[in-house]
Parts: sequence; C-alpha cells; structure tokens
Amino acid sequence: MAYAEKRGNLWRARWRAPDGTLESKPGFQERGDAENYGRDQEAYIRNNTYSDPRAGLITLTEWVNKWFPSLDLELNTLSTYRYTIEVLILPAFGHRGLASLETEEIAVWEKELAAHRYTRRTAREARSTLITLLNDAVPRYIQANPAARRRGKGRKGQRRIEKAEKAERAWATPLEALLLAERCSVISGSSTDFVMLISVAYTGMRWSEAMAIAPACIHDETWDLAWKLYELDSRFYRGRPKDGSIRTVDVPPFLADLAAGYLRDVPPRRCPCRNAEPPWCPGAVYIFLGQRGGHFRRGNYATRMVRPAADGWYPARTGRFARQAAPVLVDASGAFPGAILPPWPPAVPGQPFAPPVGRGIPRLAGKDGSGRCPACRQMTLLRLNGCVISHKVQGEHCPGSGEEPAEPPALASWLPLRPGLTPHGLRHGHQTWLDDLGIRYVLQSERMGHEVPGMRGVYAHVTPAMRADLRDGLQGLWETSLRDRRQLAERSAVPVLDGLLRSC
Repeated sequence: MAYAEKRGNLWRARWRAPDGTLESKPGFQERGDAENYGRDQEAYIRNNTYSDPRAGLITLTEWVNKWFPSLDLELNTLSTYRYTIEVLILPAFGHRGLASLETEEIAVWEKELAAHRYTRRTAREARSTLITLLNDAVPRYIQANPAARRRGKGRKGQRRIEKAEKAERAWATPLEALLLAERCSVISGSSTDFVMLISVAYTGMRWSEAMAIAPACIHDETWDLAWKLYELDSRFYRGRPKDGSIRTVDVPPFLADLAAGYLRDVPPRRCPCRNAEPPWCPGAVYIFLGQRGGHFRRGNYATRMVRPAADGWYPARTGRFARQAAPVLVDASGAFPGAILPPWPPAVPGQPFAPPVGRGIPRLAGKDGSGRCPACRQMTLLRLNGCVISHKVQGEHCPGSGEEPAEPPALASWLPLRPGLTPHGLRHGHQTWLDDLGIRYVLQSERMGHEVPGMRGVYAHVTPAMRADLRDGLQGLWETSLRDRRQLAERSAVPVLDGLLRSC
C-alpha cells in the first residue's frame, strides 16, 4: 500500500512496482500530496497503464530498433517509415530519452520542417510517423504520447485549406480520359499507352494493379484484379492489392473488344525481372509493358507522358540535365492531335524570342552546332537551320544530307487538358462516373476494392441486373466520348483510335 515518508522538510511518496520493487517520488510539500501520488501509481498498476520511471530513460533510437523489426506492413510502407525515421526524426530526437520528450518542442520541430526545405504535408506526415511509433511505447515506457496533436489547438484556417486542397484532386471526364490516353500514345508512339490508360479509366483499378495484369486475368466480360506490381528501390515486388482488395470487375463490351484487338496486335511479353527471392518479381508475362519490355516506372511515366499530356507543358527539370518548362509543340499538318516535335523554350515577355528553325528534318543528336550526318553517320558541323555541312570522310568528299532544308511545319501547341491530372486521378474519375450513373453503393464498393461498413456490408448483395446496368452505363459513356472526340477531328494519329473513329 502506498505511503509517505518524511525527508527533511519534504515528503516522499513510496509504492510497490509490478515486479515488487519499492519505488519512490520525492519533493512533495504536503504528506497528503505524496500519499495521493502513490495511490495514483497503484491505480495505474491495477488498470495496466503504469509506466516504469526508469523505462522512460530508453532513447528514441533504442526504441525504434525494438519497434521497427516488429512491424508487419507492406514493403512500400516500411520503406516510407524508414526514410522518415532516419532522415527527419532520429537526427532531431534519436539521442533523447522517451520520457524527456515534450509536446511543445515536437510542435516546434514540425513547424521548422515546414518552414525550411520540406513541404507542410511532409512535416505533418513526419509527426504522424512519430506519433505512431510513440503510441506503441505507451504505457510500458511512457505514460502519454508527447507527439499527439491536441484537438482544437491547430490553425482552423490551415486545416480547412488542407481539406479543400485534398478535395480538389484532379479527376477526368470520359472525354478527358480519352484525350489523355490519345496524347500519351502520341508521345510514346505506342498503342500500349492508349489501351492501358483507357483500361484504368473504365475499371477504376489502381496503377500498381494495371502493371500486374496478366493474360489469364482477361475474360470476355470480366477482369481479375488479384495482384499488384509496386516499384521500390528500382525493383518491382509482386503482392496482393492494397488492403487485400482482390476482386473481379465487369468490363463494358467496348473494353473487351479493345483488349482482344490489342492482344492480337501486341502479344503479351515477359518482363526482364530476374529476382530470385519473393516477393520481388521473378519475371513473368504481362500485358502492359514498355516498348523495351520493361515495366512502366510510375515517376518516369508521370513526368514524360502524363504531365505533358494533361498540362500541355513539359515540366521543368533540375540537376545535371536541367531544363526550363516548355510547351508541347506538335506538327499540326497531320492527323489530330499532331506529331510531337522536340521541346523549344517558351517566349518570355520583354525578352527577344528566337523561333524554332529546321523543325521539318529528322533531329540530329549531338552537342550544340554538331550532329550525325545521315549519309556517312559521322559527327560533323551543322548549319543554324540544322542541315549538315558538306565535309570529308577519310579523304573523300561527303555532300552531307544532300537535301534542302524542309519547309517549317505547321507548328501548334497543346492546350491544357486537366492540369494536375494523374493516373490515380482516373480512378477518382471512375468513382465519380459511377455516382453519376446511379450505380448501387454495394457494387461501387466491390468494384473499387472498398469494404461496405456495418450491417449494410453483411446484407447487401450484387445482382446480375446491377452488373448489366453498370456495363451498359460505361458503354454509353464511351460511345458519347467517342462522338465528342469525333467532333474535334475525324481522324487520329493513334491507329487504334483512328479505326474506332471511322466506325462510330
């Protein structure tokens, strides 16, 4: 039983720890205060919320080394945790004991992260990770989590701004999804991009699930979404979809025909992965692979394909191959939406502008003022208009290209389609389409890989009539978008879409 004992002019509380050790807390002015403190500790012991005062001396680094190996999470989640802990958390608090951490200094640390080199979102996620790892230290090592955010103490305006920004995620209408797929296919020169993005838009599958589609997953009226391929540390690991959302989705007739035609023209190929240990991809046959047979890398694909197609601009680059943002230029003399031309710096108000020259000849690789002669394949000088200067090769005269400079093409630039749109935005758009079509919530949840909460998820079921309405609704959206696209131009630079436009 807790009691108090006199220590000079002050009182000390005494009580028995769970292991029988006699613990103490000095410094009380009154005997009653010391006794009450000791009784509180005994109450914590009975309620299994007792924190050993000495346990709180463990440093944050020591606790992380115990906590992290016990996690059973997705590899990408573990990788994110590892980066956040090693780069942002441990340099600031790794040497500190858990009991010494204070709420105020953690709030200052989060604020300083956002004020310097990191975004506000990154700073919030770093603190959220710190909250997660300290939650598991309660109550064994600390009695309360010092990183926990106090409700009502943040800036209300900032919370509302973050909520509004989250709600403003770009999504695509059926016509915008069609135009995005067409533009990406024009940029790459491959029909794979068109079929892949249309498939993502009309099934609502995640990007990682699209990467894992195999020939055996494709059926006449349904597709199986049972796996995902996720890029991590320059490799791809194969696992089950997010939250275990294995499902079979209904596909409209046009998508079944589009996939069948694509598989006839572009037979499935085996990826070059050669990883011996699971869950890393060992190399298998997939439907959607790049032109060289490798998997699409999400970051590269977004930068090189999606951003130019959605924004109408190539994003700026930094580092070794720095480049300012530039509009997407096309030769509009051919089929819509034009043939891609090399980037050209945009005009800047108040500064002289040099228009592009020599855009009608094949691009010559080389440093400024030089290029490879198409006749002899040797590097030589170029004229300002891009033509090869006549030169000698091993003592013999080479006339160079032997061609006159081509006439300048009909230059045009792409208008923004949906700035900020991403492949995941197609999934957001698909959910919106389902709402607009009036598809039942239970079928929406099954299709998107979400759980139906509560008793509704127990008693609600999907009927064949619901599935038929879904397929008919998506087919109608596609046919409408195809007609709208034909109003822009009757032909397309993408062969597969050109054939669809002729038949509609």
